[in-house]
Amino acid sequence: MCVAFRARGLGQVDVKRVVETHYDDVLVYCRRHTQTIDEAQDATQEVFLRFVRTADRYRDAGKPLAYLLTIARNVCIDFDRARPRSCVELPAEDVLAAPESPRNPGGAYGEAIGEAVALRRALASLSADMREVLELRFDQELKLVDIARVLGISRFAARRRVDAALAALRAQMDVGGEESW
Repeated sequence: MCVAFRARGLGQVDVKRVVETHYDDVLVYCRRHTQTIDEAQDATQEVFLRFVRTADRYRDAGKPLAYLLTIARNVCIDFDRARPRSCVELPAEDVLAAPESPRNPGGAYGEAIGEAVALRRALASLSADMREVLELRFDQELKLVDIARVLGISRFAARRRVDAALAALRAQMDVGGEESW
């Protein structure tokens, strides 16, 4: 049985290597697409359970992370469908209130937090698809080919989506009074 398993897909050693190598990346992705850390951990476990179940059919094209993130995307969508979302945002004034101190001369920390809040708000104003494509490109550091695989679109469509998401993010940052970056 083990011989047939290995001949058609990944062997047990290969599966273990993939899990150990990419567990943290999948957990980070799931954390960004679920509401709680517990839900992210559950989703991550589900991703690797599905991966192990289909390992005999997996054809290693050298891009297991793209395959795992495709599974993670579907698992997170399933989790999201199971429960409605609720979001509470902290008032910006509470977040920006950083006292001046020797380690924070002139309250510069508050400015950095203000920029982070502006970026977070600009990202929140984008569609879920735009946020996802930016996350895959810049957080997960996937190439366009891998983004296309994860999303099930062509490489050219992936490029257009990344460009459109960046343009929309820049526009939101400009509207928010931030300097263009």
